[in-house]
Amino acid sequence: MTSAPYSPNNSPQQNSPSIRNNDWRLFLRLWPYIRAQRRFLWLPFVLLVPLSLANALQPILIGQAISLIRQEPVAGFLADRTLQGGLNILVGLLLVTVAVRLTLDGWQSFLVQKVGQRITANIRNDLFTHVTSLAVRFFDRTPVGKLITRLTSDVDALGDVFSTGAVGIFSDLFSIGVIAVAMFWLQWQLASMLIAMLIPVTWLIIYFQQQYRKANYRAREKLSELNAALQENIMGIEVVQMFRRERFNSEAFRRTNRQYVRAIDKTIFHDSAVSSTLEWIALVAIAGVLWLGGYLVMQESLTFGVLASFILFAQRLFDPLRQFADKFTSIQAGFTAVERITDLFNVPVEIQDPGQLAMPEATPTTVPRSAKVNGSGHAPLG
Repeated sequence: MTSAPYSPNNSPQQNSPSIRNNDWRLFLRLWPYIRAQRRFLWLPFVLLVPLSLANALQPILIGQAISLIRQEPVAGFLADRTLQGGLNILVGLLLVTVAVRLTLDGWQSFLVQKVGQRITANIRNDLFTHVTSLAVRFFDRTPVGKLITRLTSDVDALGDVFSTGAVGIFSDLFSIGVIAVAMFWLQWQLASMLIAMLIPVTWLIIYFQQQYRKANYRAREKLSELNAALQENIMGIEVVQMFRRERFNSEAFRRTNRQYVRAIDKTIFHDSAVSSTLEWIALVAIAGVLWLGGYLVMQESLTFGVLASFILFAQRLFDPLRQFADKFTSIQAGFTAVERITDLFNVPVEIQDPGQLAMPEATPTTVPRSAKVNGSGHAPLG
């Protein structure tokens, strides 16, 4: 067996948040795990089409019902119908869209969470195999509590991204696109105003995302320190009591706990700021639709039915953003977990079989990217 020198720069706790990778590169590090489950992912993405169409059709159907009651111009399939006959058709179509959303939404959620658990299990297997292959000196220099946090809490946070956030983001974006097309098909002026309001919202979400990421990374680090302190004091309780360090260690633990609470408070602030901003923008959007739509109605350039549809569209357009805000916490916590798990995967395996080394003086190498760990069939992060 050949031992390579240990490099402290490879230790996971030595990395600074200032050199964190961007979201896209973090996604690429997860791509091998996602690709391994691609045959289970095609159906949830296919279900996006009927779900988004049903969501966009509901405001149009309600608007057509109002126009039919007010004897305003309606769609061709309602033109020669009586009031009762037209309403029966619209109610039937509305019930169909509701049934589609109720059925397919639950099915899609089940499939996405199932795939998320598969990906999380593969990452957990690879991480455990990599950690157990590291040299003993790594464990001498790394608190066990921090490793336990990486193997449990961080992996669970990453699992939440796949279970609730990853496909949900694509679903929300696709839904916004379908709603935008439907709005421009109905009335381009109101549609342009609503789409323009998405620009400041997007900028604010990106800003709060960056701030939340920094705060969440600090919170995770403090949580690791708390776990490490608990593990060291419990395992070494005899030494702690022998040297009468109970009061000193308790004060150190309280200090770290206060720092952890402050870091958590910052994450809560940025998370709440996103939700409140979206609510405020949504109300402004509805007010804008009423102002511009009311003016167009008075100019006889718009019907009450179309105005009612756009009031509903103003709510539906920001619903995906609200859902994204709900996923905001888990997504950012997951990206933070990817950073921390990647740091651990980047710690090189120092001791290898001499037959696997290209030269006797070879430098330390990481886990081979082509390795298959516990049947996962893909390379570990790194």
